[in-house]
Amino acid sequence: MRLIRRYVLTRFGQSLFLSAIAFVTVFIVVDLSNSISAYLDKGASLVAIASYYAWSVPYFLFLVLPMAMLLGSLFCIGGLARTNELSAMKAAGISLYRILLPIQVLALLVSAGAWAASAQIVPRANRERAMLKFSPLSPTRQHRVQLVLRDADGQVVTLGEYRVDKKRGKRVTVDRYSDGDLMSKIRADELVWEDGGWIFLKGERRMFDMPNERVEVFDSTRVASLTLLPEDFSRESRPTDQLDTSDLRDQVARKRMNGLEAARDRVELRLRAAFSFSGLVIVLFGLPLSSHTRRASRSLQVGICLLISFVFYGFLQATRAMGWNGMLDPTVAAWGPNILFLLVGLGLLKRAQT
Repeated sequence: MRLIRRYVLTRFGQSLFLSAIAFVTVFIVVDLSNSISAYLDKGASLVAIASYYAWSVPYFLFLVLPMAMLLGSLFCIGGLARTNELSAMKAAGISLYRILLPIQVLALLVSAGAWAASAQIVPRANRERAMLKFSPLSPTRQHRVQLVLRDADGQVVTLGEYRVDKKRGKRVTVDRYSDGDLMSKIRADELVWEDGGWIFLKGERRMFDMPNERVEVFDSTRVASLTLLPEDFSRESRPTDQLDTSDLRDQVARKRMNGLEAARDRVELRLRAAFSFSGLVIVLFGLPLSSHTRRASRSLQVGICLLISFVFYGFLQATRAMGWNGMLDPTVAAWGPNILFLLVGLGLLKRAQT
C-alpha cells in the first residue's frame, strides 16, 4: 500500500507542477502580448520587463492554483483510469478513498502553503512590481481632498486637502464630542506630521465644556489626543493586494474605528484564506469526476477543467461583489463558493465509491 501511495502521489505531484507552470506561462504570455507596446513606449528595458514578470509569478501562481490542482487531479486519476491501473487497485481490495487520500493530503499541504504565502510573499511581490516606473498598476494618489475621519475619544477630523507624500494637510478642523454634545473645536490652517505626532499650525482652540466659552490662539501646537496616523489619511495609496495580512487586518480595524466603510477590506481579508483552500475543495470536486473519464483525452480533460474553473471563479466573483455591497456577510461571501463545491464534491465522491 505504501508503494501505491507513493506512486499516486508522484503522479499527482508531477501533473500539478506541469499544470501550474502551463497556466502561469499562459497568463504571462497573454499579459505580455497585450502590454509590450505600452512598456516599450515608456522606455522599459527587457531586463525591467523580465523583472516585472518575475515579481508577477507569485500572484499569478496564487491565482491559478485551484485550476492547476484541478487539472493535476484530472490528469492523474484520469490517467490511472485510462490505463486500468485504478481498476486494478480496486480489484486488489483498495477503496477509492484510500487511493485518493495521498492526493487530498498533498492538496491540503499546498493550500496551507498558499495561505502562508498570501500573508506576506504575494503582497510583497505585488508591491515590488508596482514600484517599477512602467508598471500598469494604479499609481499612488498623492493629493486627496475633503477627508472626514473619526478618531478615538469622540473626535472627528476634517481636512480640506491632504498631501500624501508630504504628510501635510490644510484647512483642518477637529471636533470632540461627548454624549452628542460638542466639547471642543480646533481649527488650523495646516497640520504636519513631525517626530511621530501631528503639529497644528496657525489656528485656535475653542473649549465648550466650561460655563463660559474659552478660546486659545496658537501659532503651533501638538494635539496628543489625535491618534490618527498618516496612513489613515492616505488609505488609498496602497491597494489591498499589496498589504500584508497583518496590515490589512489593522486597516480594517482602523477604518471601522474611524467610521469608514470597510466591507471591501473585510471581504478581501477573508478571501485570502478562503481562496487559498479553494484548491483543496476543487480537488475534492474533481477527483471523483476524473475517475469516470477513462476515455477522455487530455484536451477534453483540459476543457472540463476550464469549464469547472469558469463556474467556480464566476460564482466567487458574484459572492465577492455581493459582499462588497453589503448584501452578504464577508465570511459568507468569501467561503460560500468553497462550501457549495465541497458539498457537491463530497456527494460525487460518495457516488463514485459505490
